[in-house]
Amino acid sequence: MTDKQRSAQIDQLCEAVIVQRLGDISDLPAALTAFVFRIYREFITSYLNLLRQKEGKPPHWFPESISINLSLVDDMRHFFSDHQHIAKAFLTLNKQIDALREIEKEKQPNLYEHMIASILPDLHP
Repeated sequence: MTDKQRSAQIDQLCEAVIVQRLGDISDLPAALTAFVFRIYREFITSYLNLLRQKEGKPPHWFPESISINLSLVDDMRHFFSDHQHIAKAFLTLNKQIDALREIEKEKQPNLYEHMIASILPDLHP
């Protein structure tokens, strides 16, 4: 498998996990959608690496599908490495998107925009 094929597989897996956890995100602003995908891609890449190691799979192993095991995610948060930061970013983003979904965009547009700005790192005041 080429790096390009593996990257495409990871992208597909990320899209599936995003839909599974957050639902359809196409209604979100493009910058936020890109940010969600970036966080999920970093997370899935690290998660697969840990899962591969935990299950003793070969280096180029790739699952056909995935469901996120929260105990493994919790384990990731205790690593003194990038895994800790990536797991925290993943869990925080999920909570933030859940909170954003609770805001009625038409009735509270300022709050909605403020929440988006608080999620996106480049938009913080």
